[in-house]
Amino acid sequence: MTNKKQGAKRLVIFLVLAYAIAWIPWIIMNANYDFKDWFMSGDGGVFMWLTLLTGGAPAIAAVLTRLITKEGLYDGMLRLKLRGNIKYYVIALLVPLAGGLIRGAVLLAGLNTVNDTLSPLMRSSLVMQAFWMSLVMAFNTFGEEYGWRAYMNPKMESLMGKPAAVIVGGILWGVWHAPLTVVGHNFGTDYWGFPWLGIVMMSGYCICTGMFLMWLTQKSGSVYPAAIAHAANNNGSLYMAAAVSGGLTATAGAVFSEALAGIAVQAAIYALFGVLLVLDSRRKKIN
Repeated sequence: MTNKKQGAKRLVIFLVLAYAIAWIPWIIMNANYDFKDWFMSGDGGVFMWLTLLTGGAPAIAAVLTRLITKEGLYDGMLRLKLRGNIKYYVIALLVPLAGGLIRGAVLLAGLNTVNDTLSPLMRSSLVMQAFWMSLVMAFNTFGEEYGWRAYMNPKMESLMGKPAAVIVGGILWGVWHAPLTVVGHNFGTDYWGFPWLGIVMMSGYCICTGMFLMWLTQKSGSVYPAAIAHAANNNGSLYMAAAVSGGLTATAGAVFSEALAGIAVQAAIYALFGVLLVLDSRRKKIN
């Protein structure tokens, strides 16, 4: 079997497993429980552990694919590779948090918000939590990054090139979230085109975010900067936005517009790293 055929086979097996391991439990849970009761549960019970397990489906799928296809379990992406790469860890942390600052400024401008003004002490606490949660929650987002960035992206890039790998990979990553999007994750349920528009927007956002995460992974040669950046995007940036806006939150009918403003800001920042990916590819071809 040629290298490309073997790579394509492994990619298909990985995707089937990554979707099945997450989708089957998500669909069952959505059919029997309210989304907020199980996915958003923070009580340390079975629901929380199920959320963590299914969120790590891409990593589980990558390991199983390696075993099934006898690819071997060694992966250099699992090394920290700190020497000469500290700057990528710093970029991974600061870029999403900077996006959170801008997102908070947008909210502060009065985007359908309810003013729950916070004290300076509380704002400082939120900034500290933004950094802390970005690092702590990287243990959670590692499950996705080891699958998508360390395993899927390299396989795709060898089959279709970097630009297509970013776009197709981003769409697959976004659609993977569909069982959560259709019950209100990220965008709520009160918007025109629900839930299909939400799925499309999530895919577009994942394409842009994937540019940043793929750039970090390829420059550092490690999956951990991407895991930190993913956590900073999901968690840290929200704390940073709240610190800037003074605790402004969306009104009941404005969850979608707030989410749209937030992802538009951050997607634009992340898309800049797509340019860097292209430039890096051209330099390698010239050399």
